[in-house]
Amino acid sequence: MRMSATKLVGVLAVGGLMLGSTGCGAVDTITGGKKTTACKNIEKELRSFSTSGNAMSSSGGAEQTAQKFSDTAAKIRSEGQSAGGDVESAATAFAGDLDKTAELLRQMTSGSTNLQQPDTAAMRQHGNDLAKACGFSAFRLG
Repeated sequence: MRMSATKLVGVLAVGGLMLGSTGCGAVDTITGGKKTTACKNIEKELRSFSTSGNAMSSSGGAEQTAQKFSDTAAKIRSEGQSAGGDVESAATAFAGDLDKTAELLRQMTSGSTNLQQPDTAAMRQHGNDLAKACGFSAFRLG
C-alpha cells in the first residue's frame, strides 16, 4: 500500500510533534544552562514544525516537506549536541527518525516503488526519550 505524501505529513506533522512544556527544571544548576537552553530550542523547533504541518501539506509538495523534515532534524541534532548527555542521545535518535521520513518523501517524489514505511513506534519512543531527557511533561506524535 502506497501512502501519499500528504497523508504521511498529516500523520506525522499535522497531528503534532507536540511537547508539553515544563522546561528542563533544576538541570540548570548542573549544566550551566546549556541543557535548558537546548531543550527550550528543541521544544520551539518542534512546535514550529508541528504548526507548519498544514501549510506543508497544502503547498509545495513532498520535496518541500522532506526539506522541512531534514531542516528540523538538523536543528534538533545540533541542539542535542549543545546539551550533551541524555539529551544529545535522545535528540540524535529522534533526528534520525525525521531524516528517515524525509528520505521516504524524497523517494516517493522520485517514483520509487521500493518504499519502506517509517517506524512510527520507534519515532514515538525516541520522542518520549527526548521529552524525558528534557523534562517535558508529555510527547505526542500524531
